[in-house]
Amino acid sequence: MSEFEAILPLKVEGVVELLIIEHKMLFQDALEYLYSSQLYALLEQEETKMWYYSPQMLVHLLETEKNTGTLELPQ
Repeated sequence: MSEFEAILPLKVEGVVELLIIEHKMLFQDALEYLYSSQLYALLEQEETKMWYYSPQMLVHLLETEKNTGTLELPQ
């Protein structure tokens, strides 16, 4: 198992946990919110290195994407 295969589920768990806490989402709703995003499409691709970001940063990027319709990555 690669480092990426090991860390991706942990990143997803961290993001979902924050969505549940910060937005009072149900578990299934938080998963759907994440999985339906451009951010998740990039996160599941190892070469994008999105998995380097903390769950807090990923939630911030996800919220920005959902609010504006555009995923803007930090430089």
